[in-house]
Amino acid sequence: MAVPLHAGTLSSLSIPVPSYDRSKLTPGIVHIGVGGIQQSPRYIQRLPPRAPGEVRGCRAVHGWRRRLAMGHLGRRTDALRRQDEGCHVLGPHCEFLFAPEEHDAVVARLAAATTKVVTLTVTEKGYCSNLSTGALDTSLPAVQADLAKIAAGEIALQSSLGFLAAAAKKRMSDGAPPLAILSCDNVQENGHKLERCMLEFAALAGGPELRSYIESKWTFPNSMVDRITPATNDGHREAIEKEFGIKDQWPVVCEDKFPAGRPPWEQVLGGSCLMVEDVLPYELMKLRLLNGSHQAVGYCGVLAGHRAVDQAMNDPAIQKYITSYMDAVGQSVPAVPGVDLTSYKVNLRSRFSNEALKDQLLRLTEDARNRIQVACLPCLEGMPPETCGPVAAVIACWVRYLAESTDEKGVGFGISADAFRTELEPTAVKMWGSAKGGGASAEQAAVFLRSAFANPTERLLALAPEVARLLTVTASITGIAGSPGCAGGGFQVIEVAGPSFAHGPHGPP
Repeated sequence: MAVPLHAGTLSSLSIPVPSYDRSKLTPGIVHIGVGGIQQSPRYIQRLPPRAPGEVRGCRAVHGWRRRLAMGHLGRRTDALRRQDEGCHVLGPHCEFLFAPEEHDAVVARLAAATTKVVTLTVTEKGYCSNLSTGALDTSLPAVQADLAKIAAGEIALQSSLGFLAAAAKKRMSDGAPPLAILSCDNVQENGHKLERCMLEFAALAGGPELRSYIESKWTFPNSMVDRITPATNDGHREAIEKEFGIKDQWPVVCEDKFPAGRPPWEQVLGGSCLMVEDVLPYELMKLRLLNGSHQAVGYCGVLAGHRAVDQAMNDPAIQKYITSYMDAVGQSVPAVPGVDLTSYKVNLRSRFSNEALKDQLLRLTEDARNRIQVACLPCLEGMPPETCGPVAAVIACWVRYLAESTDEKGVGFGISADAFRTELEPTAVKMWGSAKGGGASAEQAAVFLRSAFANPTERLLALAPEVARLLTVTASITGIAGSPGCAGGGFQVIEVAGPSFAHGPHGPP
């Protein structure tokens, strides 16, 4: 019989559990946005014995589904045991708060003098920024509502910026110590971008005085978390129960800018947490090679009839395309201290192929426009024009994905969450109709690019003819990956007929 996972059963488990007394933890970290990526970096569970005065325990704040905020005191098992070292129990979370109902408590925890670090995993949308300019998007309903609430002295807030601004007002009034705000999201220079939006929000919420206080007392380190974290599903839970008899309901690089202290993250996991002066090279490597390749495999894989990432990566043609994509965009990645990019790319493809992850392609296609804009498009500026075909292929696949909801095998696929899908779908449908009717035009592709991305660069618009050509080819001969030209980092399209999308140069087996 499976053992329920909670505080009272830890001593009976056969897997590693926290070696420290959790009742003696003094939370020094508040995390906003409880989810998989926040729990996956394993440095949070394998810290060495606590030193006097050291920041260690964590309070977690969530703002969407109460079931996530009411878990087993933050203890989670790592189902990805083939990728990592095994299954173990997390221990640092001391409290969960549900932001929509516990506003006062959330602000109190953020404003407490004992809070020295605030971490966030709220996705790109959580910054409330204009993705094109990086400025605070004051047209967002959540921003407008929070500014009005703060002006009225209320704290029934909606955004992370709103809660942080309310906490800043109280910390300023109480004379609280300095604070580090650490973003762990997949956003290039995430600390800089969060700081800009925070300062602009603070100026509107509390005037120059509040902005000046945050500017002088808070730091916003940049960070990069290199982890693949699929959503926990029934398969993961069943595997844990079957293999370990436990019933559970549910490498990092960072700039060392923590004015009030932090846990000794760099002391764990054999140096997989690096504290550096400049995180940008690591960010570019991860965003362009891991996140960008996720976009490449996502649309291509779904259209080919696959649903899991490892299944798609076992398709020889898709494996070849992803290799060509990585080689092409890798030209835009600067040298990264201590990292061999060739080995990193090989390792990434191995991670993508890991069946234990059970990662779903439709997870990768969520928030498509935002993810493509952040992970794929910046690569173009550092790539020779003749090698940009693999990026054009991502866009061509995305257009077809938007235009119809069935794959090459005639099987329907679910629609991933994307706030811009309704806006872009008519243009995609028209372009796909032209492709099936004999040929999409470069003009249509340019219209789509301008609709999808505000202020598209000349390099992006120059891809329009190739996007149109690739989309037309997928309609007429059903192939976009696996040609001999891929091996050299270029991109050619299969010139043979075949019933399955993305088969190799000789068609399906």
